[in-house]
Amino acid sequence: MAHIGILQHFWCEGADALESALLDGGHKTTLVKLWDSDPVPAAGDFDAWLVMGGPMNVDETDRHAYLLAERKLLGRLIAADRPVIGVCLGAQLLARAAGARVYAKRPREIGLFDIELTDEAADDPLFSLLNNPQEVFQWHGDTFDLPPGAVHLARSRRFENQAFRLGWRVYGLQFHVECTLSTVQNIVKACERELAELPPQDRFEQFVPRLPAALEAQQALARKMIERWVERFN
Repeated sequence: MAHIGILQHFWCEGADALESALLDGGHKTTLVKLWDSDPVPAAGDFDAWLVMGGPMNVDETDRHAYLLAERKLLGRLIAADRPVIGVCLGAQLLARAAGARVYAKRPREIGLFDIELTDEAADDPLFSLLNNPQEVFQWHGDTFDLPPGAVHLARSRRFENQAFRLGWRVYGLQFHVECTLSTVQNIVKACERELAELPPQDRFEQFVPRLPAALEAQQALARKMIERWVERFN
């Protein structure tokens, strides 16, 4: 069984359904609380990696010094084609580590939005599990250019680059399939200012009645995606 490191950048953004699926599959996980001063691990410390979200930008190294070391770590993992899934900020960090630009884009995408799969997604083991279009939970105001050599897997109306694969085992997902309802509620409390800045047509309240069912469906999808990802460990 594999040992998976979970790089966490914010107190309320864990791996949720992704971690549960790994544990149910008999794997071991270790949470690395970068936001709470845990050191950035070495590339050989884990067999596979989950890189989670957070409210910071990938280049805010003056405020979050660990980001520079983390980007270097991810660059080594990408070069070795080690198994990595980056979610939201995690996807942006992978893109930046692979040489792509990461930048702010408005309006933010916060709530339940559809993503559209690319033609390449049909042949991808993970993304062939998704519907087309697929409704997913989003919370981000930054985006990225597609890294050199990446396979483009999904887009949305507002954000062209929603998912990519590098090599055989490295995935970047701008959207969240892992979140539980309690996680979303915590993010809402922690990031109230971002919600206040949304234009009226994007108000978050419109999504609240549908969140429980939508998140439950996403977590089931996350578990299936993890099962396919694990098959690529060897």
